[in-house]
Amino acid sequence: MVFGVAHNSWIGRICKPCRLCLAGALGLGATLSGGATLAASEAVPPGWSIVGDSLVTECHFADFAATIAFVDRLVEPADRLGHHPDLGIAYNRLVISLTTHDAGGVTSLDFALAQEITALQSGQCEPPSPPSSP
Repeated sequence: MVFGVAHNSWIGRICKPCRLCLAGALGLGATLSGGATLAASEAVPPGWSIVGDSLVTECHFADFAATIAFVDRLVEPADRLGHHPDLGIAYNRLVISLTTHDAGGVTSLDFALAQEITALQSGQCEPPSPPSSP
């Protein structure tokens, strides 16, 4: 839970009407899939793409040790922002997916963490390739 708000019988969660009011109070704008909101001034950072309800990038490193070293570097900005990525690791390949689960999609928090990650990645990450046709 992001904001310890309870509404009616929704203990520990933020109901959709409350999320919308909270988004307005935070100055967020347009609605994305799943009811998540996004400030009108935000754009998808270079090297990232919107895939479903997530902001996603794929990174390639020399080997497994370099992949894990980069993941270790993600801890500080994720903890500082109080927002943690979903990670998929396959030897030298790392897929980073950002979504605000409580909001049901991409929010300003995801864009803020994506910007932090982009500053760390030194050109090693790019939008994932679209799925190939059978």
